[in-house]
Amino acid sequence: MATEKIDAPEYLSALFLYTRDFNFNHILIEVNRYKVSINLARRSAVYGNHDLFYGSGDPKQMGSVLSKINGAIEMAELEGSQQAQVETPALTRDQQVFQFKVHEYGHGKYRLDLSV
Repeated sequence: MATEKIDAPEYLSALFLYTRDFNFNHILIEVNRYKVSINLARRSAVYGNHDLFYGSGDPKQMGSVLSKINGAIEMAELEGSQQAQVETPALTRDQQVFQFKVHEYGHGKYRLDLSV
């Protein structure tokens, strides 16, 4: 079990930096009661298709990261926008913009697709 929570702004900064540096265009976050896993996907005619496992943790440990992303999505939905913004203070570009899709598979399992 996790003993300390992840710092959401730092984690999201690292995630978006890695995503952009290696030309990934999808961040796939799969959540169930026991585990949160993050995968990166590239769908491109130029760079080819590629899937990569980025990291995982238990929901209590990753709660602040999920909360930050969820807050950005809720704000976008309230504004009627298809794009959400999350703050990443450790990067030169301090706000990252992404599109989102939520897939619910039932029994407490969700998949969040962030298109960067």
